[in-house]
Amino acid sequence: TTPSSRFGELPTFELPSCLDFLKLKNFPLKTFPAVNEPDRPVDDTLFIYGPGYRNSEASFDVDCLIIQMYLKFCGIDYKVYNINEPESSPSGKLPFLATVSGAIYDAPQTIKWVKETRNMQKEIESNKDKEQAKAFITLVENKLKAALLFSMWMEPLNNSQITNKYYFGHIPVPVNKVLAFQKQNEVVQFLLTDRDILVREEIYQDAAQTLEALSIKLGDQAYFFNSTEPTYVDAVIFSYLHSILS
Repeated sequence: TTPSSRFGELPTFELPSCLDFLKLKNFPLKTFPAVNEPDRPVDDTLFIYGPGYRNSEASFDVDCLIIQMYLKFCGIDYKVYNINEPESSPSGKLPFLATVSGAIYDAPQTIKWVKETRNMQKEIESNKDKEQAKAFITLVENKLKAALLFSMWMEPLNNSQITNKYYFGHIPVPVNKVLAFQKQNEVVQFLLTDRDILVREEIYQDAAQTLEALSIKLGDQAYFFNSTEPTYVDAVIFSYLHSILS
C-alpha cells in the first residue's frame, strides 16, 4: 500500500515568495570534476608484469609476453607500462591494453581488436593448418604451461629466489608472503585439474615430448606451418620457449 491509499491525498504546501531561495530549481546544485580521473594515453599502452628477466623489456609473465610478441609480429606500435598490479585491470588479470580511444581490452579482446579494427593480424592461410595450429596451441598451453608453472612455483629454489621476487617483490612484508602463498595454491589447483597427483618427472617428461613434437613440426622453417611471417601460434610458442629458457 502507498501513503495516499492509506491516508488519502497528502497535503501540499506552497512556499511563500520570500522563501523561493529554498526551492531546488536546478539539480544538481553543482557538478564537481571527477576525482583522480585517469588521463587518456597518448599512445596505445600495454600494461604488463615487468621488467623482464635481466631487466629486459620482455615480460617475465608468459601471458603478457604472448600479447607483447603478437602485437610486435603484427607491426603495431605501442608503449609498455610495467604495472605488476593485476587488480588495476578491469578483468583482474594482466595484461590489458589501453588505447588512445579510451577503450580497455584484456588479452583475448586485444587479439580481437587487432583483427577487427586494425586489420594487421598475421594469419595462417590454409584452413587445415589453422586447425593444426589450434591443436598445437592447446598442446603447448597444457603441457608446456604445466611444466613452466611447476618450475616457477613448485621448485623451492626458483620459487623463493626468482618467482616470488618478480611477482611480489614490490609488495611489503608480510603481505607479499601471503599473496605468494595464495598464488602457489592457485597454481596447484590449476595443475590438478587434469591429474590426480603432481609427479615432477611426469610433468617434465610431457613437456620434453611436446618440445620434440614442436621441433619436428617446425623443421628447418623460420615459422610454423611454412608461413612467410610469424603468426599467433609463433607468438605463443616463442613466449613459452623464452620463459622456459630464461
